[in-house]
Amino acid sequence: MLSIIKSMKPKTSSCLDEISSKLVIKCKEELTVPLTHIINCSIHEGIFPEKLKISKVYPKFKNGSTTEARSYRPISLTSTFSKIIEKVILHRLMNYLIHNNLLTDNQHGFLKGRSTVTAIIQLIEHVIDQIESGKTVTSLFLDFSKAFDCLDHDLLLRKLCNLGINGISGNWFRSYLTGRKQLVELKHNLNGTISKVRSAPLHIKRGVPQGSVLGPVLFLLLTNDLPEFMDSLCQTVMYADDTVLTLAHKNKEQLRKETNTSFDLAKQFCRSNDLVLNENKTVQITYSTRGSEPDGLPNVKVEASTKYLGITLDMNLKWNTHIEVLCKKLAAGIYVIRRIKQICGTPAARIAYFSLFEAHVRYGISAWGGTTNSNMERVLLHQKKAIRILADLKYLESCQQAFQEHKILTVPALYISEVILLAISTNKTKLGDHHQYNTRNASNFSFPIHHLSLTEKKPTYKGALYFNNLPDHLKQDTGRLFKRKLLKWLEDHPFYTEKEFLDWRD
Repeated sequence: MLSIIKSMKPKTSSCLDEISSKLVIKCKEELTVPLTHIINCSIHEGIFPEKLKISKVYPKFKNGSTTEARSYRPISLTSTFSKIIEKVILHRLMNYLIHNNLLTDNQHGFLKGRSTVTAIIQLIEHVIDQIESGKTVTSLFLDFSKAFDCLDHDLLLRKLCNLGINGISGNWFRSYLTGRKQLVELKHNLNGTISKVRSAPLHIKRGVPQGSVLGPVLFLLLTNDLPEFMDSLCQTVMYADDTVLTLAHKNKEQLRKETNTSFDLAKQFCRSNDLVLNENKTVQITYSTRGSEPDGLPNVKVEASTKYLGITLDMNLKWNTHIEVLCKKLAAGIYVIRRIKQICGTPAARIAYFSLFEAHVRYGISAWGGTTNSNMERVLLHQKKAIRILADLKYLESCQQAFQEHKILTVPALYISEVILLAISTNKTKLGDHHQYNTRNASNFSFPIHHLSLTEKKPTYKGALYFNNLPDHLKQDTGRLFKRKLLKWLEDHPFYTEKEFLDWRD
């Protein structure tokens, strides 16, 4: 209990009880025993406390006119004590699901060791594998309308029961989901005096509680059987409600038919699970290295590129559109870094570099880093501008020493480190796995037989290639020690290109 409270962010926002997480953290020693007792009673009796079932909603301004309701986004706040109880239940629930292998491998949302990036990589690697086998590949990027708000409680409880969560445990989740209320709170300024105005509470009959701890995971369980439902026809990749169906076939007419069938199956799944599939916002992309593309589906937009989980994916897998978007973000970051350097000095500017520049470069680089050399050069040029600001260097002065002094990895080094760690985490086959005797390169990765250069752009392929090229003393380490030594070695060797890295021994 104490560790759960300590792990909470010290926020000042609160629900109707006016008890913030910051206050709970300060009183953690006094609250641990009574909270433990309350949670044990809740679990043993299968009842979620009624007083914690009410949420406070306030409108947060997004953009546009302040007088229009559509310019605001509803933010829901639940009780801090509710979040603590949910964290305890979530820990028990995830242990049960993982121990019994009940979660699909195709879901990447809200699960330990998985992320938006792992979802992107699973999609990209599957597409490249299918193209390597000589097939035309197409992906449907499905759009669910207000998926978390439409969830049917009885349907979810039946799915929990099918997973073995019944009896007192099932009763607890029924109690948690049902009988909930919410009200709207507005702040009113009258002659300089700020007061709060609240609406009458209304019952919530559908959906998972917004802002809750358990809500996202419960949604995952609702769609947990979608990959199995679709498996015979396509591969399914999911991050929460962001879902992609990918199909491949050597015959384009057959691919068109199977794509149409898969889309119909997806709509059938949505109807059966009370989800709303927005056909107008669903996008189709067809990847092909040769020939014309098959016809798209009726009522579905066929695009050359689309934004997926924060990256822009294009039909040629060259990442040109993504690089354009990224460079605009980096240019904006450079401007802010320069201003902060002028006002606050180098230490503050360095912090700004990591949050406003490198964070954008790092995101998804294991996927898009296999782009063309010219695209990587564009990103590196932006990075050099940022480094010159930090190090007070002139336009034509070399940056390599500045990278080392500020302990900053070059863009190629960031890519190299990310894909190496990815290759290790996926347990790719090593040469030593094929032999019972020791060989000099036993720790090196082996490569699959392939015919297309596109296969060599796969993140795991690149990671294996780069790992094999590391110094032998680095390859002997594992885990955090390996990661720490790898990053230090790359800091000491600020490579500007992939070729520089591959030729470092010469």
